[in-house]
Amino acid sequence: MKALLILLAFAVSAPAFAQETEPAPPLVREPTAQFPETAPPHEVLIHPHRQQRDKYLWGTFGPPGLMEAALSAGVDQWLDTPKEWGQGTSGYYKRFASGYGESAINATTRYVLARLSDEDPSYRPCRCAGFRRRTLHAIASPFVAYDFDDGRAQFSLARVGGTAAASAVSVSVWKPKTLRAGDEAAHLTFSVLSAMGVNLLREFVFHHR
Repeated sequence: MKALLILLAFAVSAPAFAQETEPAPPLVREPTAQFPETAPPHEVLIHPHRQQRDKYLWGTFGPPGLMEAALSAGVDQWLDTPKEWGQGTSGYYKRFASGYGESAINATTRYVLARLSDEDPSYRPCRCAGFRRRTLHAIASPFVAYDFDDGRAQFSLARVGGTAAASAVSVSVWKPKTLRAGDEAAHLTFSVLSAMGVNLLREFVFHHR
């Protein structure tokens, strides 16, 4: 009888004993959110029009704009156009300021029109080899822009419009009223040649910079 009571007590207490000695399951921690300082950085996609703004500022107020104005002023000094400005240092400064103003108006008009037509009017080095092909690329560049969608080169009305606007504003605002149409046509031609010269420097001198 005593043995039966002992066995009965052991049977009742066995589950509790097993529950006390069974190892507890591992704790599952709640996932913690990362702080912004420790979160992985995300790539910021720069909109192409923002890149165009940077190219406009660099090409207009940086070395390319200054070189184009200097070349244009040098040619006008050699041609003595306009004659009212003379041939001395003062005349060259006036021609340089005029050329720089035209360059700024040209670039501003060009990039505004290019923004409306979704094209890139900035200079792109030729993805080709050979002196002849690279030279032709630089010479044609004042009339060429690139489509934003596929990068295809195309004739650019924005470039032509920028050149025409710069010439029209300079003639009507600060150049002498006695300037002849032939002199302005020659100046416009040499302005385009100056742009070609700057692009030749970009292609062969500053190609990897």
